[in-house]
Amino acid sequence: MKSKTIYRELFLIILTILPIVYLLINWSNLPEKLPIHFGYNGEPNGYGSKLFLLFFPPGIYFLMILQPLIDPRRSNFEIFSDTYYKLRVILSLFIGIVDTIVIYNVLHDIEKMGLLLPSMVLLLFTLFGNYLGNIRPNYFIGIKCPWTLNSEEVWIRTHKLAGKLWFWSGLAGLAALLMIKDTKLVLIPVLFVTVIIPVVYAYIIHQKIQKQQ
Repeated sequence: MKSKTIYRELFLIILTILPIVYLLINWSNLPEKLPIHFGYNGEPNGYGSKLFLLFFPPGIYFLMILQPLIDPRRSNFEIFSDTYYKLRVILSLFIGIVDTIVIYNVLHDIEKMGLLLPSMVLLLFTLFGNYLGNIRPNYFIGIKCPWTLNSEEVWIRTHKLAGKLWFWSGLAGLAALLMIKDTKLVLIPVLFVTVIIPVVYAYIIHQKIQKQQ
């Protein structure tokens, strides 16, 4: 393994470990059940064991390592390996920050996440959108539907569009949160734009290609 690869992986390992260290430092001061799921308004609506926060970050880390090894189209991961690494960094940062905030809030008797979690999700969409267009066909990451998986052209064109939609809708959502108090009115339209429109677009492109053959 090249030294650059080792350092890059070491950086990811550190990102994965940091929230776990914070959890372990405060382990005895935390209740057995912690909030692990939140509604649109940032209010907790699901609780789980402290062990969930202990094993979730490394679980995601190892899952992201495993995916390129078991994917039937694993050779495509080499094409977008730099993008895949950046996505892993973004996801690790997101998980680490959210876990740290959850632990901090519990320690200080803060129930709601307020706009913090919705803002983090929208920022995640924006950051992911910046790289979606570089992803090549695979079974784990991206807009996976019959039409994108069956045609590389449909996959590429769909992800080029999806990248723009994710990026700009994430930014628009962040701006909208400053004016709209009900976060559902922001997050639901963003989810529609980022999930439904790319799938519909993939179907339309696939149909056009079929007619041309």
